[in-house]
Parts: sequence; structure tokens; C-alpha cells
Amino acid sequence: MLLKKLILFLFFVASMQSALCQAAFFKSFALQEDNHHFKINCLYKNSTGYIYAGTTSGLYLFDGIAFRKIKINNATGKDTITAVFEDNTGQLWAGLKNGQIATGSNNGLNFISLEEGLPKVAITAFLQDKQNNIWFSTNGEGIYYFYNSHLYLINEEEGLSDKYIHAMALAANGDVLAATDQGINICKVTGTKKTVQVIGPKNGLPDYYITSIAAADNNNFWVGMQEKGVCLYNHNNGQISIPPITANWQFGQVNAVLPAANNIWIATQDKGLYLLKKNAAGLTPVSNAAAQNNIFNLLQDDEGNVWMNSNSFLMSTAADKINLLPLYDKTTYETIHTILSDYENNIWAGTNGGLIKYNIKNNSSKKIFVKGLTINTDVTGLYQDEYHNIWISTMGAGVFVLNPATERYRNISENSLLKNASILSVTGSGNTVCMGGLEGVATIFNLTAANSDIDAPYSFTNYNNIPNIGNNYIHNVYKDNSGRIWFATDGKGVTVLQNGQFTSFNKTNGLADNIVYGFTEDKKGNIWFNTKDAGIYCYNGKRFKNYNLSSGISNLKISALKTDSKGNIIIINEQGIDILNPETGTVSYLDNTQGIAAINTGIQASTTDTSKNILLSTINGVLVYSPAANTVLKPVTVLDEVQLFLNPVTKGSNVFSYDENSFTFNFTGLYYTSPEKVYYQYKLDGLDTSWVTTKDRTIPFPNLRPGKYRFHVRSSVTNNFINASEAVWSFTINPPLWKRPWFIILCILTGTALLYWYITYREKELKKLQLLQQEKIQFQFQVLGSQVNPHFLFNSFNTLISAIEDNPKTAVQYVEQLSEFFRHIVNYRDKDIISLTEELSLLNTYYFLQQKRYGSSLLLNINISEAEKKQWKIPPLTLQLLMENAIKHNAVSKETLLIIDLFTEDNNLVLRNNINPKITPQPGTGMGLQNIINRYKLLSKQAVEIKNTSDYFTVILPAIKNN
Repeated sequence: MLLKKLILFLFFVASMQSALCQAAFFKSFALQEDNHHFKINCLYKNSTGYIYAGTTSGLYLFDGIAFRKIKINNATGKDTITAVFEDNTGQLWAGLKNGQIATGSNNGLNFISLEEGLPKVAITAFLQDKQNNIWFSTNGEGIYYFYNSHLYLINEEEGLSDKYIHAMALAANGDVLAATDQGINICKVTGTKKTVQVIGPKNGLPDYYITSIAAADNNNFWVGMQEKGVCLYNHNNGQISIPPITANWQFGQVNAVLPAANNIWIATQDKGLYLLKKNAAGLTPVSNAAAQNNIFNLLQDDEGNVWMNSNSFLMSTAADKINLLPLYDKTTYETIHTILSDYENNIWAGTNGGLIKYNIKNNSSKKIFVKGLTINTDVTGLYQDEYHNIWISTMGAGVFVLNPATERYRNISENSLLKNASILSVTGSGNTVCMGGLEGVATIFNLTAANSDIDAPYSFTNYNNIPNIGNNYIHNVYKDNSGRIWFATDGKGVTVLQNGQFTSFNKTNGLADNIVYGFTEDKKGNIWFNTKDAGIYCYNGKRFKNYNLSSGISNLKISALKTDSKGNIIIINEQGIDILNPETGTVSYLDNTQGIAAINTGIQASTTDTSKNILLSTINGVLVYSPAANTVLKPVTVLDEVQLFLNPVTKGSNVFSYDENSFTFNFTGLYYTSPEKVYYQYKLDGLDTSWVTTKDRTIPFPNLRPGKYRFHVRSSVTNNFINASEAVWSFTINPPLWKRPWFIILCILTGTALLYWYITYREKELKKLQLLQQEKIQFQFQVLGSQVNPHFLFNSFNTLISAIEDNPKTAVQYVEQLSEFFRHIVNYRDKDIISLTEELSLLNTYYFLQQKRYGSSLLLNINISEAEKKQWKIPPLTLQLLMENAIKHNAVSKETLLIIDLFTEDNNLVLRNNINPKITPQPGTGMGLQNIINRYKLLSKQAVEIKNTSDYFTVILPAIKNN
């Protein structure tokens, strides 16, 4: 009930429609292609701050300078977009006139297909509920929502009053409010359970036909109607508040309502654009040619600008934060040096010869002439004290005090320093009124309750001999919240009076300029003042901090400083205002690009109203700057797209191969207020060591080397990038396989292993060679020893003697063979292996020598092909030693023949003899046979095999071939 009374009170504060139009500067952007304009159906702002326009020719993204069409893959023609939305994952949704839906990103959209099918009529709106279900409304089929990947419909069966839905909004408790042709429908769902509650005229709604619904604060919703204007619906208690203007609404259908930061904006079908002030109920028409057109959609960007569209034009205005009150003409403006907003927010202007009072409530103005002021007398300052009396400072006529209720006034003549004095400014705080003027005049008035009557005497203190000031001008006197008195001088810097002590600051102790004009105080109690040529200073009680052009200040010709309701420092110059955030040092601007004309440069040509809005005197009237909370005062840097060889990089991809190394970065400093003023700085960690400043929004990096990179880009409307918004993207280009650390390490390990293996193998081979040499030497020694031992020689000589006696010719042959045998021993003793042919030649020689002794009792059968003889190798004297071993251990006689067979079998060389044991076995060392086994171990992977049965003694030698 209290809320209702408060709303009604606000509505009735002013008349139904104020005759005073709100003049606004508009920017207009045509959406066209090949000189053909497209109709704009809807507007949407995403979480980044980008503005989308759904048109009869598809979906467009607008960055403040140009439109960029977002491609819809597999599109069949010019698709008409009727609704746009971004869900909380950043996915973009677009609804079409034919009922189709496309999803994706700024890089492209794809049509979706559903098992349940899609509508056949236009999609009118999207929203996402608290359970993250996506809802969309239609123009003729009701409302759909997704739940567990299935699509559900709400229509008349669930109680929906009408299937034609124009807009939707989400309540704090998760209810979905739908604007229909038959009232407001409140939809509740729990899983698949659906309920609908209808609010219509019987519930207090002025009109059935609801065209729009927009969420405000405290779960309130502004409702636009076809014939009855607007109303306010509170979802907490169901209360509907109807402003007086609805009773006799004459402005046609409401197409959109926007609860903006400072005003309620109303777009109408036939009468253009209107404002419903939050601090007054008068419906104010926005005076501008663009605003007179049919307005269809409204939104507010993150900087506080309001956007709207007519049929084919997108338009913006800063009128929610900059209001122009055209109170006077240029001729009057030229006589104004000071303005004042009184406690009722009426505006007073000091002109030559008197004052002009502009009554905001009834839109009237009145000239108040002050006796003693002529047309040549400048009014330099106005101040309203705590008793609502207005103080008037002048050049040459001293100081006046005026009762605004009775319009009585008097000149302060009892102070000799003020009589006919030239006073440059009048300010105050609490019960203190401060004045500063020429010749060092500074007067402090300390008011009492009696001073509510302007005729009562005043208590004042004069300061005309302030140390370090002398006879210089005092431009301004300011009393801060701590009770300190600050003096701004024309050549001696700043002097502060604290606890009866004067302290001066100038070029000798911290300032760069000794001419100071005015003061303001921020929320932390820091004192700010502006100088003639050195910008502004902030004093925190210990040190001074200077802000100048390098800090982002746009113009050093600063006329005044103010502190707005959000704590920002407002820096006023003749071209506009700079808005400085004292916490971050960020500076933003409002100037002629927002429609601000020439600003009066008088020291007190600006004022603050009861809401701490800043009022400036300009050539076109009084400009009102109304700051809004949570507005962005600097560009927001957005990395729009990363391209690899001019193709978009897939989201989430940041690791690339060595030949994927040419990147292009597309970015935007999103700043709709003045997009043309945005500068960028970028650097690529891993390549650049310093920032590069540019106006370009596309930066290529071709042929990057493998490595880890981090791309930085930041944006600013000044040359000061401290605390600028920054976008970052990290990526890695992997080196080629052969340059990767793990591959290099693997190669080193492999090489080391191979080297170790080779060294080990070589060492093993050398050891084998050494053993072979040892075995060979031992074998040679053994063979030679066996062959030259006395038994062999004795037997050979006996055979030879017998042959000489019986057959000299045979003896000669025997000697030749014996000589040949020993020659072979000498020739082969240094070789590791010889051919099987050579070995058989030696064996046959040895067999000849032994056969001369044993005759036919010793038989040697060789069954080896000629090819095997040429292909196979064998350690020298092996077969000779085996035959000798057979003769040594067996009886050889006519009764016991010794038959030795030599043949190949299974790729082995086999020597086999029958066993004829001797009656008295000849002892042996076994070294000869072991030597053969050892030598074969060194020469072949296969071992020598020995078989000793009762009938045969067999030695199987592995084949050693030429390869």
C-alpha cells in the first residue's frame, strides 16, 4: 500500500504532460545493402555489450561504426529475424518469421531441428529461466520451452488466454510473464507440469492488449498497452499502479517501454518518443526529428546510451544521462555568467541587470531585476544557503542576498570590504557562506537561525591580508567537510586555513601552476582543484597528484570541477565534460558527439541540483548531466575473432602445429559513445616486448616461430591505457617433431643406447676375436705339436723308409705329400677360417699320409657337393684334427676297418666314424675337440654337437657360409 501511495504521489507531482520538451541529440545509422533499406524487427544487447539488429535480411551485429552480417549456414534466402537472444553459456539464438530457430555465435549460425518439430509462425521472444530452460514465444502458437532436451508447448489447454505473444519477462521467483492480446499471462512450470494465471482488466489492468513488458527494480514490470499507455505491475503483490496520463492517453500504441537509469522511456506507434521522469510524473516528449518517427524497440547500452529503431534506421541518444533544457536563446546566453539550481530544482541564471528564475514545475520563467545592477554589471556567482536565501556576487556592485519566496533583496553594505567590491565567486557549506574577489578579498559569513531573515545582521570574517597571497585575486573560497577553508588565487597557488594556521602550496612545493580557479571534494575527503594550464590536482592530505593531457584529460582550459552522485569528478571545459573516476583514474568524455554545444566558461556557470545532477549553461540552454550507476565509462575490449590462415579458430583451440603459424586477431574497443575515438594497444608475449599503439582493429602475425604466446589488446579513448579494459588469448605453436624436447631427448637416449650397444658389441667382438686368436694359436700349437711329435714323425719316417725300399716312386710321392701337409699347416695357422675346398685338400693330404700306413684298413668317404665346397667355410685343420682324433682312439686293422664318413645334413657338416675300441686305449687330453667347440662358439651362433653311441662317434659342425 505504501508503494502504491508513493508511486501515485510521484505521478501527481506534475501535470499529465509537460509542455517543456526534452531536446535530445540523436545519432542515426542506416541499415542498407545496395542502397536498399532493411526493416529492423528487433534489437538485443548481449553480455559483452554488443547490439544486434534482427532484420528482414538476416541478423546484424553493430559495433557503433558499422553493421556486420552474421551468416546463417544453409540459409535459403533473405531470412527475416524476429527475435534474438544470448543464453548464459554465450550461445546466440535467432528466431525467424517462418518459425525456424538458428543457434551459434558471431562466426555463424546453424538451423536446429527438433524431434517434436518447430512452429510455423514467427518467433517473438526468447528467455532463459532459473533452471536454464530456454523459452520462446510465438505469434500464433503460444509459448514453447525446452526441458530435458524435449520441447513442450503452453497454449489454451493449459489456460493461456491468447496464442499471440508479443513479449516475455522473467520474474524474480522464476515465473514467466507473457504479454498477449488478452492480458498478462503468468506461466509456471515444474518439469512437465504447467500452470497459467491470467491478469486482465478485472485485476486492474487498463487494457487487454499488451504490447510490451519490461523488468524494472524490486520485481516491478512496466507494461505497454495498445490503447491505454503504460502501467506498473508489481509481481510481489500483484498490484497495478496506473499513472494519470493513462486516464486520457492520446499517444497511440506503445511499442516498447525501457526502464532506464534515470527515466522511463516510452516508444509509441504514432507520436514518437516520450520520457516519464523518475523524479517527476510529467510525460515529456523528446524533441528531435528522429524521435518524432514511429519507434519500435528500445534498449540501453552499458554506457547509458538509449538505442531505438524506426523502420530501417538504428538511432541512439545520450538523453538518459544528458538532458537539454532549452530555457533561453543565444542572446540571453551571452549575458549569463552563473547558474544555480535551488532546493526545489528551479534554475536561476545570473544575467546583466538581474536574475532569471526558471520554474521547472510549471515551465515558467521570470526576470527579477535587482536595483543597483545595471545592464553592464556582471553577476559572477549564485549560492543558496541553508535558509534558502540566495547570495548574488557581482563585479563592481558587491554582494546581494535575496529571499526567493518574497523576491526581496538587499545589498550587503555593512562590510566595508564588500561595498562596491568585485567578487569573483560565492560558495558555501552548512552555515558558512564564502566569497572571494579582487585585491585578496575573502569573506566568511557564519549564519545563525536569525539569518533566515535577510534583514538580520550577519557575522563575518574578512581575510584581506592572507600570508603568501597579498593583493592577488582570490578566484574561489571553499569550505570542505573537515572545516578547512581553501583559497584559490590568481598567481599564488592554493592556501588552506586549518586550525588558525595558513598553509600555502605553489610552484615552490609541488604545483606546476600558481593560478587556481576552483575546488571540489570527493567521497573520501580528497580535495580537487583546477589550474589555468597544468590540469587538475588531487590532494589527499599528504601529497598532490596531477592529472593532465597525458592522464587523459581532453582539454586543459578547465572552467570548473564538480563531484557527481556516483563520486566521479566532473571536469568542465568549453567543449564538453570529462568524467574522471578517482578510484581508477579512467577518463571518459561527453562532447559535441553527444550533442553538447559550447559551454559557458564562467567559474560558476555550472551547478548541482538536489540529486547531485550537474547543470551546465550552454549556448542552447541548460544541460543536465545525470550520472547512472553501473555504467561503463571506458571502452570494453572484445577479442572478436582469431583467425588461422584467415579461417576462424574453433573456440577452445589453442594448441597448433609448427606449420599452423599465421594468425590474425580481430578486436573491438566497444564504446558506443564515441567509437571513432578509440585507440588500441597490443603486444604478443613471446614476440613483442612493448605495446604498439594503433587505430587498426585487425592485426596479423604471419610465420610465427614455435613457442608459447599470449596476445594482449587493450583500448582507450585517451593516450592513457592505465586501467584500460584488456582482452587476452594464449596459444602454443608446437615445434616440428624433430625439434620437440621429448623427441630430442629420445634421440639422445637412442643415440646413447646405440653408442653403448656398439661399444659393448665392439668390445664383445674384440673379446671374441681375442679368444679366437687364442684358440687359434692354441689350436695351431696343438696341431703343430701333434704333427711334429715323435710318434707322428717316427711313423711317417718308418712309412717313408718302407716305401723307399719297396717302391721309390711312392716314396717320392709320400715325401711330396708330407711336405704339402706341413706347408698347409704353416699357411693356414694365421687364418680364422678357410674355404671347405681348402680344408678338404688338406684332409685328403693327411688321409694320403695315414693311408700309406694303414692301407685299406682306413677309409674316408666324402659326400659333399661342389657348390657346398665353394660356399661353406670352416676353421683350418678342423677336419684333419677330427680324423686324427678318430685314428688315435680306434683300432685300425684288416679285421677292424676304420671308416670315416664326411657329408652334409640339415645345413650342417657331419663327420662320423665307426667305433673300434683299442685293447689299450691311448690317453688324451680332450683339448683338440674342446678347441674346435670353442672356436665355433666364436664363429657361429650354433654350437658344435657331439654324439657318442656304441656304434658311432659323430661330430656335427654348424655351417659357416660365405655370407
